[in-house]
Amino acid sequence: MAGENGEQGPSMGLSPAELAARLDGLSASLPGFSFQRRQAPDGTISYPQFGETLAAVLGIGAEAMSVNGKGCLNVIHWADRDDHLAAIRHSAQVLGVNPEEFRAISAAGQVRWLKGAAKARRLDDGTVLWDGVLIDITDGRRAEFRLDMLMEHAADAILVLDENGQVDTVNAAGERLFDWSGKELAGRDFLTLLAEPDRRPELLQVGDGGMVGGGPHEMIGLRRNGATFPLEISTVEVRLEGTRLFVCIGRDITARKATEAALRETEQRLRAIAGNMPGMVFQRILSKDGRVGYTYVSEGCRSFLGVEPEELMVDPDVFMQMLTADERQKFVAGLTHSAKMMEPYDEELAVLGGDGRRRWLRGQSRPTKRPDGSVVWDGVMIDVTDRKMAEQRLSFLAYYDPLTRLPNRAAFLDRFNSARELAAGRGSPLAVLSLGIDRFGIINATMGHTIGDQVLIAAADLLQSGLGRDDIMARASGDRFLVLITGHQAMRDLTEAIEHLHHLAQTSVSVQGDEFDISVSIGVALFPRDGDDAEELIRNAEAALQRAKGQGPATLQFFTQEMSSRVAKTLSLQNKLRRALDQGEFLPYFQPQVDLVTGAVVGMEALVRWNSPELGMVSPVEFIPVAEECGLIDGICEIMLDKCARQNKAWQEMGLPPIPVAVNVSGRQFQYAKRLIHALESTLADTGLDPRYLEVELTESSAMRDADNAIAVVQTLKDMGIACSIDDFGTGYSSLSVLKRFPISKLKIDRSFVMDVITDPNDAAIVDAIVAMARALKMKVVAEGVEHVQHLEFLRALGCDQMQGYLFSRPLPATEMGALLEEGRRLKFEERRRA
Repeated sequence: MAGENGEQGPSMGLSPAELAARLDGLSASLPGFSFQRRQAPDGTISYPQFGETLAAVLGIGAEAMSVNGKGCLNVIHWADRDDHLAAIRHSAQVLGVNPEEFRAISAAGQVRWLKGAAKARRLDDGTVLWDGVLIDITDGRRAEFRLDMLMEHAADAILVLDENGQVDTVNAAGERLFDWSGKELAGRDFLTLLAEPDRRPELLQVGDGGMVGGGPHEMIGLRRNGATFPLEISTVEVRLEGTRLFVCIGRDITARKATEAALRETEQRLRAIAGNMPGMVFQRILSKDGRVGYTYVSEGCRSFLGVEPEELMVDPDVFMQMLTADERQKFVAGLTHSAKMMEPYDEELAVLGGDGRRRWLRGQSRPTKRPDGSVVWDGVMIDVTDRKMAEQRLSFLAYYDPLTRLPNRAAFLDRFNSARELAAGRGSPLAVLSLGIDRFGIINATMGHTIGDQVLIAAADLLQSGLGRDDIMARASGDRFLVLITGHQAMRDLTEAIEHLHHLAQTSVSVQGDEFDISVSIGVALFPRDGDDAEELIRNAEAALQRAKGQGPATLQFFTQEMSSRVAKTLSLQNKLRRALDQGEFLPYFQPQVDLVTGAVVGMEALVRWNSPELGMVSPVEFIPVAEECGLIDGICEIMLDKCARQNKAWQEMGLPPIPVAVNVSGRQFQYAKRLIHALESTLADTGLDPRYLEVELTESSAMRDADNAIAVVQTLKDMGIACSIDDFGTGYSSLSVLKRFPISKLKIDRSFVMDVITDPNDAAIVDAIVAMARALKMKVVAEGVEHVQHLEFLRALGCDQMQGYLFSRPLPATEMGALLEEGRRLKFEERRRA
């Protein structure tokens, strides 16, 4: 083929064989193979020639390159065949270049990507020929696929910008991030994807103000709908074939910002909590060289250590210097053990703070070992000074009396054991003394408990002054003290020491400018004669004290075996009384009260009886004092109230005439009246008895012991509809000015005056005066113990209102009292007079 200037082309003059050889040489130097395609006039497609490198690419020879019925090579992937054939047919029509790109299946079954081009030319007979080369681009296509996969499956948005800052390429994550499609983003200025404050022209610069290089930058992104979001983006500059590009990787950090905000809030809250704790939060570290340091200390250390947190973190010796040498050694040993065993460290230390105050700290922390071998404790340390002081206070209260600051009974027992061992080894006696201040209750009642406490303290100081160095004195209760006298080898010396103390205790003390005469009664029990252990000796000394009190003030009494028997009897009676309460052995007996004008029964007094299966019927004279002493009298009274109220209600429901029943209560119950009032309210509510038919009797001595309290209680009972009377009147020391204030309805003359009114002018005068006084105060008078007609006539002559006694009836059990009421028995005065 000639050129335009008529010269021969480079291939002119070459034979066909030479041309084929040159073409094969050229093909051999390419990563592919040459081919010739032929389309006959009837449309049949065939491949008459393939280059020798075919086998190197697909692993098969030219003879295996067959075509199917449509003229498509069988090695072409089935998915690419239709498009490939359509391109061939089109190229044959237009005689243009056919871009060849398809997947082929090698002999090993692998997919190879082939790419090339072939120019169609038509021969004179209508045949179309294509001569072309196919290049193996498998590695490149795989790299493209991997890049595409990375782009499409990356969680972060990836944008490629051109040198003008316009979007060239964006992955799926980028489309989702900005809510634009890839086509819509292509060619878009990147700055339009940012909120207005971040749209700065210098963003695509390196250095100040730019986002290229230097790690991630935080901006405000802008979505399609105008919504903004926090955006973190990293940008790098790349050059590709001389072209400047920017690759941006971005992500929505809304969740991270929320987490960071929550963390900051949590940190602030924790710091606030740590700052408000009565102590400090800390992180302590023990390095491999054994040094103790602090990497964090809360503000709390300022308040109770008196140092700044920074000061403690810079110089940990500040804390160590606050400890005594012993405390420092204990602290380091505990910390070392915790580090070795990796166990939580509980510490309790006494420190001398910067303000000079001694404080107790309690810390709890848990260790963690770091890779460098150091151990870190995160913990909290609180100020427990108040708790330690309270513990010391409780410890003091456990063994000492807070008023007199003397040892208490527990401390006395503890010290006795040591003294007993020493005395037993020496063969020397000991003396246990039980001391009671005589008539101390009068001081409390008249001067008040504040003055009484001061008198008690002064008396304790006085008694202590008379003791030896090794003697022990303790406050047992109220005005009772225990003393242990030791250090005397001879009984005579011990007795003299006891008598000296007794003599010293009979004196006066001055309190707030007033002089108080005091006397002390003493009961003594000797070791080993009267007992071997502390409890036995104390019990015997108290028995001796009770005997001394009975003999009068300022009495000294040594224990005897006869007292032991009496104490044992009392204790036995107490136990039996408790069982009697549980088993309901207490019964009311009723003694009628008779009107001295009409002779009719107008009331009755309930008298408690104890019907013991073991002892039989026990007299109240025997068990009432014991019940009052051991506190069982309240329970007995409550049983009597309930039984008497129920019985009276039952009689009324039987149609018997309603009359009141009077129940005796002790002075103890009036002193602690809350329980008494509650018992009365419960009794009336449970039984349904009208309160008019329940009366309460209080002895004169009990009423006058604390008159103001008794008046208040009686008024409360009157407001409840319950009448009160004073029993055994004349045996106490009533003040008329006080008596007239009592809202009572009756006075009961004690039987000791009534018995001798006929023979003793003094008793007759006393009874006359009581009746006259009661009449003046508008009170009823009941005479007790009326046993003779002469008593009756005397009382009627005085105008006494009522009587009770054996003249009319002894105390009766409920069945007999019911029969008496049903009978309607009366006191017949004329018959009595004739008798």
